[in-house]
Amino acid sequence: MFNFTIRKILPITVMAVAVILLAWGGSHYFFSQNIESEDQGNNDEIVEIIRHPLTGQVVAKENFDFFPIAVMMDNSSDILPQAGLSAATVVYEALAESNITRLLAIFDSQIKLEKIGPIRSARNYFMDWAEEYHGLFMHVGGSPQALAIIDDYKFTNIDEMGAAGIYFFRDDNLSAPHNVFTNSSNILRAREMKKVPNLNKDFISWHYVDDLPINNPVDLAINFSIDQYNIVWKFNHTLNIYQRFRNNDKAIDAAGEHLAADNIIVQIMSSDLIDAERRGMDTQSGGIVFIFNKAGKQFGNWEYRNGRTIFLSEDGQELNLAPGKTWLEIIDDPNKLQSL
Repeated sequence: MFNFTIRKILPITVMAVAVILLAWGGSHYFFSQNIESEDQGNNDEIVEIIRHPLTGQVVAKENFDFFPIAVMMDNSSDILPQAGLSAATVVYEALAESNITRLLAIFDSQIKLEKIGPIRSARNYFMDWAEEYHGLFMHVGGSPQALAIIDDYKFTNIDEMGAAGIYFFRDDNLSAPHNVFTNSSNILRAREMKKVPNLNKDFISWHYVDDLPINNPVDLAINFSIDQYNIVWKFNHTLNIYQRFRNNDKAIDAAGEHLAADNIIVQIMSSDLIDAERRGMDTQSGGIVFIFNKAGKQFGNWEYRNGRTIFLSEDGQELNLAPGKTWLEIIDDPNKLQSL
């Protein structure tokens, strides 16, 4: 069991963050990075480096014609495996009703998938996370509390329960409510009809660092509720990634891909019941965070600033992420996180 100490972080000005990022050579905002290199003539040459804002990976400049898609995905133990989940760049996991967790999967629109889902209903806190990406938000209805305020959010709302149902399809081999899906073709149609813009140039990316040293990565368990929803992440020392296990079994998607991530972010977030069965979560007041990747375990605090959640060390520097996929585990009690 981890030992936890909560300390208050000193406020950081925007200028201080910028200085820190430049010092580290990281990519905080969605921008191109110019690097000087010497050619054979001993003249400085400017080389443009472009990083994907959702993964921190270096990509070609022409690959930035994309927008994010946030999909509410079913995570009930009796519907596994989900379709398309291994292709998500970022995944949020949190309890919904009772002991059952639900997922918000963030996809890059350039990824081509024939089936994504099952897709389920929206909740306020999942909508808060989806808003950080300002793209499409795809869901099937929602709680009364969520639907009452969904029009106030800064994303393009695509709800299967209405006219936007044309962007979804139902699998007749499955029973409702676990039979709603979408695919890349429907997503691109929705983008065209709804005039969804590409990801904004001022999108705040997390702090990705190339060539992080391998420094004693540890396995971890997240005890959400009961065995069917408790998760173990084991570090694969050959692939240098975390692989997901659920109820002692490999967690795979419908294509048979073992679900994996380069970073596991565990946010401690206060939670309560907002009615007889539905939860609410405080997504903006901040709290403890743990980050796990090949560089080991980092501890600090998460904060919500300027429409984006960021992760800071106790001395105010941004915590380091490995370029690649990230899975966020949201729990309300640090004792639900265990080392193995």
